[in-house]
Amino acid sequence: MGLPPKWRWRYHITQRIAVFIRLLRICEHYRSKTGLGRLIYFVYRFRFERVSEALGFDIPLGTFAPGLSIAHRGPIIVNGNARVGRNCRIHPGVTIGAVRGQCPTIGDDVFIGPNVGIYGPINVGNGAVLGPSSLINFNVAEGQTTFGPRAVIKSTPSTAKR
Repeated sequence: MGLPPKWRWRYHITQRIAVFIRLLRICEHYRSKTGLGRLIYFVYRFRFERVSEALGFDIPLGTFAPGLSIAHRGPIIVNGNARVGRNCRIHPGVTIGAVRGQCPTIGDDVFIGPNVGIYGPINVGNGAVLGPSSLINFNVAEGQTTFGPRAVIKSTPSTAKR
């Protein structure tokens, strides 16, 4: 998110998305604790739900690997069974959902543009770029770029055989 490593009190006012991601990670840490850790979990979970609602995010715990980056506030809906890799950049209007109970698996270093829908038991490879307003319901190979309402594959990785 481009913030210094030391957390500052002013971020609670100026960096609402960073507060959301911090609360997400704290809740994930304390979720399996017992005793006092369980009480801490419930306090942070309450705050997490409030911030999530205010920003329009519906992101369950344990879905994203470390390095999540959210570009702007706006509606983001993610199914709890989906798995997203490290260093994912996600924009508003994204929906990651299930089809017949099966959810997508998204690799590392993936860019998900605004208003992208990702549905079904598909795999999105590492380093893929999902352009704005794409509907992704097929596998996307590593390094591929897709765009448009029908998700046309614009480019393929240079290492792929043709």
